[in-house]
Amino acid sequence: MLCCKNNKIEVTIELRKDHPFFQRLKNNPPLWWNNLKSDTELYIDVRKDNSLNVYHNGGSIMKLESIKKSKETIEFKAQIHFEYIPLQLDKESDYLPFKFKGENIYMPEHKTIDINNFAKQSIKKIKKRIKMFYPNDSEKGIQGRYVINNKISKSANGFFIDTEYQYGDKRIDMVWVDLIEKKIAFVELKTIGDARLYVDKTKNQETVENQLEKYYKFARANRDHLVKYYNEVYDIKRELGILPAFVKEESLKGYKLIEKPIFLVGDCTRKWINKNADDLNSHLKNIAFGCVYHGIKTLNFKIPYKTSRNNNCFRLNGA
Repeated sequence: MLCCKNNKIEVTIELRKDHPFFQRLKNNPPLWWNNLKSDTELYIDVRKDNSLNVYHNGGSIMKLESIKKSKETIEFKAQIHFEYIPLQLDKESDYLPFKFKGENIYMPEHKTIDINNFAKQSIKKIKKRIKMFYPNDSEKGIQGRYVINNKISKSANGFFIDTEYQYGDKRIDMVWVDLIEKKIAFVELKTIGDARLYVDKTKNQETVENQLEKYYKFARANRDHLVKYYNEVYDIKRELGILPAFVKEESLKGYKLIEKPIFLVGDCTRKWINKNADDLNSHLKNIAFGCVYHGIKTLNFKIPYKTSRNNNCFRLNGA
């Protein structure tokens, strides 16, 4: 586990690719694990406590970990949020009946679907439930689609190795690996509806600048550890076969961390960019590596070493 004190990481549990949990999945994978891995609409992230999260559209289908039963044996442990679980319905109706007893009304017990080792039809129903909470145009939905879009790309210059990296009470939306520049970078994702983009800076309210400054200080204080950590994450993903197919690197040896985060807005319109981008660039240029503005249908990502109207690199400002 990673604890934070004054932005400095203190490691109490070490992430290890040789952990029995990862070795079990690698050497003797169950059918349900292979089904999850092969679904192109899902993505899987490694967690610092030697566990995994399986995501769709930003919603966690499964938190998967292990329990040590003996020196040689482990068992799997997993959970899903109750709101994501579909009910088993009568084939002739999509409606569930209420029951009455005297003056009281109640709902009888209902069965949940048979997940059938995450067969296609079962996982499809779970995905549908998740999209009720995180539709495609929500921040989580956009986050998930960025990861999937790069995962299946045939011409990407990098990929998102992680989402929802947590330290202390903070979460960093995405972590980008640039295969051309050999860099690792934090990416903070926003939608145009996020109030922190427009707060009055004279008032005591959190702004995007405040957020990015915290991430910068954290990255700067833990640069070496974070590079080592994501080398381990990469090795685990490579051994488990959950890296994008186009990624062929043996390791991330020699990669460096960009300390300043990248700011990304994922559901822009041209009108919104014309009205807001210059102001945001001006306020963030000393604390962000760069700002990227995409439309809801674009969902591609290139770390902004070159500046254009929608990709603003502040590298010359000491990023």
